[in-house]
Amino acid sequence: MGVEAMADLASLPRGERVRVLGGKNFEKFHGGMEGTIVENNAESRNMRVQFDDVSTSGPEPLVVGYRHLEHAPNQGGYRHVKKDESKAEKTDTSALLKEHGTFKSMQLVRLQGLQTTELNGRLGRLQGFDKHAQRWQVQVRGGEKRSFKEENLQVPQKPEVPLFTPIEQLKEHGNECVKKWEYEEAIAFYSAAIDLLEDSEVGHPPELMDPKYLAVLHNNRAQCFISLCREVQGEDTLARKYAMRANLDAAKAIELDPTNGKAHYRRGCAVLGMAPSASRSKEAIRHLEVALAGRASGGKDGVVLPNSFRNEVSKLLDLAKGRLDACTEAAVPDVEQCRENCRQQ
Repeated sequence: MGVEAMADLASLPRGERVRVLGGKNFEKFHGGMEGTIVENNAESRNMRVQFDDVSTSGPEPLVVGYRHLEHAPNQGGYRHVKKDESKAEKTDTSALLKEHGTFKSMQLVRLQGLQTTELNGRLGRLQGFDKHAQRWQVQVRGGEKRSFKEENLQVPQKPEVPLFTPIEQLKEHGNECVKKWEYEEAIAFYSAAIDLLEDSEVGHPPELMDPKYLAVLHNNRAQCFISLCREVQGEDTLARKYAMRANLDAAKAIELDPTNGKAHYRRGCAVLGMAPSASRSKEAIRHLEVALAGRASGGKDGVVLPNSFRNEVSKLLDLAKGRLDACTEAAVPDVEQCRENCRQQ
């Protein structure tokens, strides 16, 4: 995004309209979505936006970086910005150090002690250390890449799950963690709920003993691993580890509930995140086609897939077919290619 466009957004008052740029596809907003500015933070280069499509964004305003938005004085004036036409600034990553002090690239950190208080406590992934600026470049979860001093970084504590927490609360807490991009903590809570449900010595209410309930937990945990897999693109060993974990969870969810279209979608995504091969491409295609055959009210063979997933599943299916044709090394599906829609059930 150019300087003029940034300045234009920074000058917009509360109540003005903005639109998400084409190709900017994330969990709760995507290209073409429009909304009203609730708060404009020029210093942080982001704004809180109340989107019109609350079925996708949720009822609360979302914090969105300027680089994802454009001024939308005329409602419905959507335009698609292709990736190679974008004027987004690029960083010379070759000049960045992989290690400095006690930190190293791709390490997970939590932000602290910042004047921009909304960033304090947020998680991010280290990209590299700029020795000239003496700052780490950090890809902030749910935001943009920013630079921070080492004193503003800390190693996150290992998630802890309180003992004797009911299964429903464990699931709900996991869902809340996902909304805050706290994937590691969400995994811990989903795992605790799964362990309790699979403990045959513990009695549970009938509604929790429904296999579909356990399938949802595995499916939600699979999405967390997929999010982590995408986050560490370029680190093949770590990315494929997350992809394999996602694959196991999605496969279990399908075993428990074959009609769960989102589980088939996530199985396809996870398989494509592992080492590329023709057999894996075929497996991904099979599951994605099952998902795409689903309908919101139940499609062929009773498979259920929310309408909001259809576009992204279709894009991922095209990617899988292209992967099969080429049978060449490729990165795990990027959020720019396939919108990560992880609204928890």
